[in-house]
Amino acid sequence: MGLTPDDQPASRVVEEPKRNILPYAAVVVVGAVAIWTIQQPNNFEPQSPSSSIKHASPTGKQVPATTSKSAKGDMRALFSADDYPAEAQRKGEEGTVQVELTVDQNGRVSACRIVRSSGSRSLDTASCSILTRRARFTPARDAEGRAVVDKITSPPIVWRLEG
Repeated sequence: MGLTPDDQPASRVVEEPKRNILPYAAVVVVGAVAIWTIQQPNNFEPQSPSSSIKHASPTGKQVPATTSKSAKGDMRALFSADDYPAEAQRKGEEGTVQVELTVDQNGRVSACRIVRSSGSRSLDTASCSILTRRARFTPARDAEGRAVVDKITSPPIVWRLEG
């Protein structure tokens, strides 16, 4: 007695689960920013003018001039595995973004301008969005110690898909 085609069990097609490459991509992005930042001189330190410059105090005495200080902050840990834009991931888009941030008197980012585009609108937009929402800085100070608006340029933000 043989089996007829109707008696045979249906074969099942087993599909392999899709691999989520997002964690790998984010590690590359965060790692690249961290490595670049560590290798660079501190871009957020102001150039000190000569300490021999003097100015008059309100009492008329000559006193050493105080220097202004640029905004300071660490952008290395602001990107996570979930930050790679889904649209860019679907399209296989990669690239490097660099932005200029305007930091207000409270140390918050008030504006973001792309100075080096990745060529992907979603990667550029994500870079500015993440930095605007998450970045916090010690505000810049003028010569009198008052908090002032400042502009700083980010290290390159590298977006790469791995997998």
